[in-house]
Amino acid sequence: MNERSEARPGREKILNLPREVTGLLVALAAIQFALGALPGATVAEVFSALAFIPGRISFVLAPDAFMSSIAGQLEPGVEASDVAAAIGAERLPWWTFVTYALLHANWTHLAVNGVTLAAFGSPLARRFGAVRFLAFLALTAAAGAAAHLAIHPFDLGPVVGASAAISGTMAASARFAFAQDAEFAAPQASRRASSLAELWSNRRAIAFVGIWFAVNLIFGLFPGAAGSTEQIAWEAHVGGFAAGLLLFGAFDRRRDGGQEAAR
Repeated sequence: MNERSEARPGREKILNLPREVTGLLVALAAIQFALGALPGATVAEVFSALAFIPGRISFVLAPDAFMSSIAGQLEPGVEASDVAAAIGAERLPWWTFVTYALLHANWTHLAVNGVTLAAFGSPLARRFGAVRFLAFLALTAAAGAAAHLAIHPFDLGPVVGASAAISGTMAASARFAFAQDAEFAAPQASRRASSLAELWSNRRAIAFVGIWFAVNLIFGLFPGAAGSTEQIAWEAHVGGFAAGLLLFGAFDRRRDGGQEAAR
């Protein structure tokens, strides 16, 4: 006979994620599931419409420079309008600076990003609140795309994945996780945040940042070390990480004086 157990007051859940993080993970999984169920041609159209492709941005902003970069690959008589139609650059696809973060190459890619988002995004979501947290992710994703564009302006390879935005959460978490006067047992959402000057004088924070850059550089140069057969857009990770460090203060609800802003 089954017995019904009574809920114990104050008992912690094994997986206690903020609703916004859970909702985002479910949405990403639903998108991946839908892509797996769609015909290949439709999936290609989705990726073409939503993935970040630096060359498309560059063509719209600097068509002459883009055409010069591929001049040796063009057949005689091919015009700029033909190239624009071929790569889908008739207009500026500004939305792809964010939408690329909703797509993933495969389930393994999504799983790695999902675990990292749960770990580093959860304390940040509790500290920022849902709206600010989602806005922060969008901006760090855009910063990652911009960084990749700056390094590979004429690349036509699609960039997908939430890694740049997640890198932003990792950087932002360092602003309060390593605060000099923080008690280890204190909830991270209530800790005082470090200024950038304080962060650079904190050995633990410097070690964390150094290890993060080293790991991303290794995986960027040797993607096989991460189990990937595709090139890893490590420049986008760096862009998201830098934006996370710099933008944290604009999104943090906790006041410097120790009082948390009204929810």
